Formats: sequence, C-alpha cells, structure tokens
Amino acid sequence: MRPDAPFAMADVDLDRLAEAYAHRPPSVASLERADRAAKTLRPNARILDVGGGPGNHAALWRDGGHRPVLLDPSAEMLTRATARGVAAVRGRSQAMPFRFDVFDLVWFHLSIHYGDWRAAADEAVRVMKDDGRVEIWTLGTDHFEQSDLARWFPSIPVIDAARFPDPDLVARHLRLRCALVSVAHPVEEVVTTAGAWLPAIEAGFVSTLQLLPSDERARGLEALHRRYRDPDETIRYRLRYTHITATHPQRTLGS
Repeated sequence: MRPDAPFAMADVDLDRLAEAYAHRPPSVASLERADRAAKTLRPNARILDVGGGPGNHAALWRDGGHRPVLLDPSAEMLTRATARGVAAVRGRSQAMPFRFDVFDLVWFHLSIHYGDWRAAADEAVRVMKDDGRVEIWTLGTDHFEQSDLARWFPSIPVIDAARFPDPDLVARHLRLRCALVSVAHPVEEVVTTAGAWLPAIEAGFVSTLQLLPSDERARGLEALHRRYRDPDETIRYRLRYTHITATHPQRTLGS
C-alpha cells in the first residue's frame, strides 16, 4: 500500500537545495510546459508560481507580458528569484498570503509534495479566479518504480512514495472542489553527460538525495564514479510526470 503521509518540510533544507540548483538548469521541456500554460491565458494574466524556487518559469512568464508572483518558503530561493527581477513572496502553499479569486493560473511544478498537499490544493482553489485554473505537475509510482537514480540509491522509491501524494488522490480531492479536472501522463526524456550528472547528484540537485542514509549515499556515489569514468559519456533517462488540471472552482471553501 502506498504511504500517504508526507515528509515534514523541515526534512529538506531548501536553502541548500537552492545552491544545488546551479546543477539543475531548467530543461527545454520544462520551459515549454510553462510556455504552453501561459499561451492559453489572456494578456497580462496573473500567475502564481507555487514553490517556484529560483524563478525559471516566472521569469519566462514575465518576459511574455504576464504578471507572475512566486511563492516560496526559502529565503535563498527568493534571493535568486528577485535577482532576476521576479516578484516573489515568502510563504507556504498551505497558507497563501493572498485574497481569494486573484490568479488566472496557479502553478505547481514538482512542489505539491512539500507539506500538506490537501491544504495546498484548497488554497490554490481559493486564490484562483472563477475562470482560472490550477495546474499541478507531479510524480507517481509509475515514475518511482523506474527512476534511474534508484539504480544507485535503492531507498529513493520508498522515500519518494512517502513524500509525493498519490496523483489519483490529488485529482479526486480537486474533483470535489472544481467542476472539471483532467489528468495526463506525459514523459520527458532527459539527455545529459556524466560530467554534468555526477556533480549534480553530489550537490543534491533533487531534494530526495538529502534524505538518503549517509552510508547509502556514499556507496551510490562511489558506484557511480566507478561506472562513469568518461565525463563525456551520454546519459539518458525518463521523467514520467502526472499533469493535473482543474478549472471552474466550486466556491464551497468559505471564500
């Protein structure tokens, strides 16, 4: 049975993760996802990027003529976002510091699993406009079971299954609050080199790496360096996403 109790936010050092993001530039596919979401919006739309980190998507939307706001609990993430000219607010998704019916798009890109996802989903519905939408990009067991990192760090599927909410539960929760909810399962193929990938893993470019037992982390890194001695060797792996979209909020949340 899949666990449904998230790790505490305090388990992950978000400021440390911000430093590791130097090894995690946004992929072309990631930017294309954000761009597609904005193309359906009216000009000068208000977009909330929840857990938007250093502001990759928010900067793209701003440059496209929209009015994004980034919400993140990490001071270091906000420093990096504001340095790019992105409007950013410190706060958590479970208690968004915004009035109701504000945003044309509320966007979670690999951030719904930080803390109580039900409270975050309810807050997203509260602050979205009546003609707006919520978009959630997340990962489920179809991804964890084939994760390339799990080859080297066997605890990762168990840790991530406990951290990430079951996408079916997220969709079911939103269907009680929105008239229309859709679910898709796109796949992104990542192509990188050993010379880029190994330093990213060492830096902890995904937050789950912070949660590994120290001995497992050391063994996995040692095995990776033995396997990938040529920094120019190509590495390919797939990210199997779940994309949830919710529209037409039912105003039954006390807003």
